[in-house]
Amino acid sequence: MLHDTIAAISTPYGKGGIAVIRISGDDTPAVLQGCFHTCGPDPVENPRRACLGSVLLGGETIDTCLVTFFAGGASFTGEACAEISCHGGTAVTAAVLEAVFRAGARPALPGEFTRRAFLSGKLSLDQAQAVGLLIDADTDSRRRLAAGALQGALRDKTEAMRSRLTTLLASLYATIDYPEEDLAEQSTGELSTGFSAVTQELRALLATYRTGSAVANGVQTVICGAPNCGKSSLYNRILGQDRAIVTDIAGTTRDTLWDTADFGGITLRLADTAGLRKEGETADLVEQIGVERSWRSIEEAELIFIVLDGSRSLYAQEEDLLRSLNQRQDAVKIAVINKADVSPTPKLDIDTVRAMTDAAVILSAKTGAGMDALAKAVAANYETQDRSYASAPLIWDARHKATLEDAISLLETASAALDAGEPTDGVCTLAEEALASLSMLDGRGVSEEIVSEIFSRFCVGK
Repeated sequence: MLHDTIAAISTPYGKGGIAVIRISGDDTPAVLQGCFHTCGPDPVENPRRACLGSVLLGGETIDTCLVTFFAGGASFTGEACAEISCHGGTAVTAAVLEAVFRAGARPALPGEFTRRAFLSGKLSLDQAQAVGLLIDADTDSRRRLAAGALQGALRDKTEAMRSRLTTLLASLYATIDYPEEDLAEQSTGELSTGFSAVTQELRALLATYRTGSAVANGVQTVICGAPNCGKSSLYNRILGQDRAIVTDIAGTTRDTLWDTADFGGITLRLADTAGLRKEGETADLVEQIGVERSWRSIEEAELIFIVLDGSRSLYAQEEDLLRSLNQRQDAVKIAVINKADVSPTPKLDIDTVRAMTDAAVILSAKTGAGMDALAKAVAANYETQDRSYASAPLIWDARHKATLEDAISLLETASAALDAGEPTDGVCTLAEEALASLSMLDGRGVSEEIVSEIFSRFCVGK
């Protein structure tokens, strides 16, 4: 199947100005010859030049189109490839695609074009994953992360570490093959130091997973607090639109609202919750259910905005909430001291609040004053402020994380074995396994099953 010539619509389905049908495979010139009649220069004889002509189906002209041909080795997939730009109606696009199929191409599978680019060496696997992330990006942070990975930031970092580890292995091999010749370029102590240095680099890359995952996969975030403290106003302010109803009536929000927002350089999977009340404080059954859902959302959250009314002292239940959340080590807790427009100087004990949270920000959700400070507090906790995704590689996928953890464990064991004076061939085996794990980051040595799973998530036509 990898040698078949494939075709698919690469633009979104529906009505538009133009649609693009992509063709890839060795028989692309023959497919074009079977369905395209040029009005001037032949696209195959004039690569990378848009050539005008007509697409025919059963002798009937379907549409006047532009065709651009790319020779093998000079295309996205690395194969002979062509793109047909036709008018963007659903019927005309379907008819042009049918003409391409009748001329000898078969329908492409999801992600098959990008998969061929990976198999031909045009992209590493992490770059191919970045293509999928870029297509799916619905926030600017996701777009920037995907663009940086697509430029090769992670690939280049991986290759540099592989090169250093290969050099260390070469010295180890020399001590095994020629034990009496002293051909090793580095002493045992230098080799151990070299393994430790690579391990430290791997740990530093692994540490970026929290940031990368927060951007690519999103952080489950909850806005919580007492009734009428401004939770829904903050929710709307972060989203930049009026999604939640805001009134002066306590208990207006009765159910949990969810949305996605780009804030502080990360992707928030944001929940606005019903105001927290003590058990039995409200007789409204619907509100009681909403409060129960609020507690569940808080328990599952990775980032918690605790909204407090700065125009009054803390309620006893708010102090209890702060003490309870202070025990959570698996979540970032940011106190949002709201209503600065009413009380510029908070009337609550801000030192107590700061002692029980990771950060405290004074703002007005009503006017928007102080929202920049909240975004900076989020960025500080997820290390996204002033980050360049193009130059500083990040990992964002669970496969990346598991691969690095495996390589680190193997290198630590290799270093310990070297320091303990254990047989060199055993150290070599461990280092070779670490190198193999590291190679899986860019796709070398990855199983067919994993590759197929990655590309099955892509859309057809990419």
